[in-house]
Amino acid sequence: MAERTGPTAELCRWVAATQYQDLPGEVRREAATLLYDQVGCMIASATLPSCQPVVDLVTQVGGAGECSIVGHPLRTSLIYAALANGAIGHGDEVDSTGQQGTGHYAASAVPTVLSVGQALGSSGREVVRALVLGAEVAARLQTIIFKYAARDIFYASITGALGCAVNAGVLLGLDADQLENALGLAASGASGLTSHHIEENHQTKSLQRGRAAEVGVMSALLASQGVLGPKEILTVENGFFDAFLGVKEVGAEAVEGLGDSYLMRELAYKRYAVGAPNQAPVYALLEVMRRNELTAGEIAEIEVSVSRGAYETVTTNRHPSVDMESILAVTAVHGELSFNHIHRPGFREDPRVAAFLDRARILIIPRPGHSTRGNRLDIGLTVRTTGGQEITQDLRYPPMDFGEIQQKFRALAGLRLADSDILALERQLLDVAAAQDIAPLVSALEIPY
Repeated sequence: MAERTGPTAELCRWVAATQYQDLPGEVRREAATLLYDQVGCMIASATLPSCQPVVDLVTQVGGAGECSIVGHPLRTSLIYAALANGAIGHGDEVDSTGQQGTGHYAASAVPTVLSVGQALGSSGREVVRALVLGAEVAARLQTIIFKYAARDIFYASITGALGCAVNAGVLLGLDADQLENALGLAASGASGLTSHHIEENHQTKSLQRGRAAEVGVMSALLASQGVLGPKEILTVENGFFDAFLGVKEVGAEAVEGLGDSYLMRELAYKRYAVGAPNQAPVYALLEVMRRNELTAGEIAEIEVSVSRGAYETVTTNRHPSVDMESILAVTAVHGELSFNHIHRPGFREDPRVAAFLDRARILIIPRPGHSTRGNRLDIGLTVRTTGGQEITQDLRYPPMDFGEIQQKFRALAGLRLADSDILALERQLLDVAAAQDIAPLVSALEIPY
């Protein structure tokens, strides 16, 4: 039978053929950094109310198993571990996003490779390869969604399901045909609605990342057992892009520059435990306060312009990690914004924060000419002081260097681990490619309460 030439088949052939040694060195290093950052995020988020009920459920119904639940002294079956770890992966808004919107795949990809890798006893190199290839598929599909979507859909979960199918499928050793079946099966289970912002406990949004991991793992397992999915799911009528965008032809863009450019590297690691649209405003406010030696008492007004899509989110969702007004007030009063400032009520309930909100004006407006697509990291900020000074700054959220990422990891992991344990885990994560078996590393993430 002649080899099929459609983009989905081409994508799957590339995934199946690309080995660890074929990946550029900078891509392998990015994968290790992505794993490192995401594990720190998961340790800090593991017991938050956004994901704890999912953990409770899977330990009740999942039974005993070989797979760890990150941040908990618990194990369950592979499928349920993927669900729980995926929910933990986005239990908070501190996981990485993307420079052009192609982010949040770490929140489901890392839980997937950890769970499947532990179950199979995969090597560190196998895990890095699987992480890169699945993240690359997710990033490419997200880029297309962002480019063409006429309606607001939660791209990260929709494309994440297919990315996780690749993450799991690579570790399971699926060939190109089986990978295509896994993608077809995962596409049938892909979902994600931005109406999750109506639910202000962040539980629905976290669960969507868990479901992406669960669907991806299940799809890969089914494909390994010979279950068939529809072929050419990216371009077929009523397939993935036809269903979510109404333009099936755009699936061909998923293979443009394949193997030459890696979109999974277009990451924006987060400094703060808040949503992507809040990263630049917080950074800018702290810079303005530092450079001008301003205190909260000297601030009369903060004006922020954000992309139109971001505006709707940050002004309607009242979760502490999303609501921009309260985030800026806490930042101004405390002069910093850590994970605890967001998740420990005492910081938000500090009387000085309420007094600041009563006295100072925080004005959030849509940014002219900036749509949802790729503009969430661009903002304008103006601070007006009680002394009549006006300080204006336009910026795009600046990338974190490795030193900042390391400081972030140590702070997040330090919420649950002793210093010696943090350093030992750090060495394992950054040198993950040297591991003969990933299982001991994942087991070390079972943290006692």
